[in-house]
Amino acid sequence: MNLMDFTLPEIVFLEPSEHVEDEMGGRTVIQHTGSHTIMEVIATDEVEGLNFKADTKTYEFEYLNLYGVVENHIFAVHFTLEEGDLTEVFKQCAEWYRAYLSWEDRNILEDEE
Repeated sequence: MNLMDFTLPEIVFLEPSEHVEDEMGGRTVIQHTGSHTIMEVIATDEVEGLNFKADTKTYEFEYLNLYGVVENHIFAVHFTLEEGDLTEVFKQCAEWYRAYLSWEDRNILEDEE
């Protein structure tokens, strides 16, 4: 019998349930498991405006895509148990999300060929 390791990765996507119609509305939400931080990823180039509560922690970052275009993003924290500064969490999540976007870009490129 194989023993399963139920440890979660450091960062995971939070996916909507498929039995409920588009409950996330196409939004992207991730969790940094170590700090118990849940944040939304927003492509700021694709929205007209952002309106967060005054105490919402945010972090802006860029991604240079395969076509040489800079894409602007922001994390908006929905929940965290981390009482201190989230800068290191944000940096780690930004790097992880950039790797995800690179993977998606390669998939798109392969589909175009």
